[in-house]
Amino acid sequence: MERHIVVAFRMPPAGMPAGPEGGYLARARSMCSRGEALGGRLVAWSAGLLAIAWDDDSIEEAVTLATTVGELAPSAERAWSGGISEGELEPLAPDGQRMHLAWGEALLAATGLARVARAGEVLVDGEVRALRAGQLALIGARSSTDAGRRVRGWRLDLGRPWKRGSAEGDWADSANRAIAESIPGTSPDDRPSDTRFLEEVSTAQVLEIIEAAGPQSGAQSDTIEGSKPQGPTLADRVRALSAGDKGGDPVVTLTELRRARSQIADGPAASRCQTSLALAMALSIAGRPEEALLDALDALASARETKEPKAVGACIALLSRLYASAGFPDAASKLRLDAR
Repeated sequence: MERHIVVAFRMPPAGMPAGPEGGYLARARSMCSRGEALGGRLVAWSAGLLAIAWDDDSIEEAVTLATTVGELAPSAERAWSGGISEGELEPLAPDGQRMHLAWGEALLAATGLARVARAGEVLVDGEVRALRAGQLALIGARSSTDAGRRVRGWRLDLGRPWKRGSAEGDWADSANRAIAESIPGTSPDDRPSDTRFLEEVSTAQVLEIIEAAGPQSGAQSDTIEGSKPQGPTLADRVRALSAGDKGGDPVVTLTELRRARSQIADGPAASRCQTSLALAMALSIAGRPEEALLDALDALASARETKEPKAVGACIALLSRLYASAGFPDAASKLRLDAR
């Protein structure tokens, strides 16, 4: 299978009835025509969603099309929503007899993002190389559940999707917007007057919250009173990863933590905070900061539901560390100052 850039578009219910810009089919034809003009190929089609793919060197064309989600829509509610992903696709018919229809993880990711994105919004998957390289301008993050599957993506700045000028300055702006969205009562344009580098939370402090935030998920919760938990806890797994335990496999650890988070997706807020915080910490240790930021934001949202100050504080501290370690000291300072 070959790697592709996939952009999926979903028409919200409000955009289905015919309007001044036409009905769904006419609008879908227009989007497909624009995609083909940019070198893309239609790889998926349904009653309310379509997906267009390019080879993995055509990210500029893909982003150009994605930024048109709101064009010709008479209102924001009638605009497309979109998702961008990157990964492998396999043709439905290798001989090319069934157009260019295809399937793969990249399509799953893009369509999932398009379904959870709001009308007029485009979410980018964390595995897109241009995002990981810091080339895309972002205005926040969004996470939700699509058919029982947890979906996370970065909101693309549709007015200015590509970074310009100083990379440090652009990244700080995007990070500040993301932070402002995660903290009620703040404005993306607010700038902290005190930009002193704030102290980083220790791994031990975060692990304390992981252990105390709620009951362990999975088999660990079914223990006999007075007995020790069966097998390693979430905190044990993160602790071993942090210590570089030679007997552990980081890939296995991340897989187990993702499974634990999936199992508790509809559980109590404290447990959701615990599993998301554990996964964010593990991803940070594994050198995957973009994914860690999304999970840390999820943990913060769950922590706020619990109204537990220590859990909220640990999530904010970890987010601050992630932003600071990624080279955004102003963004890290803003997060900590606004949370006081």
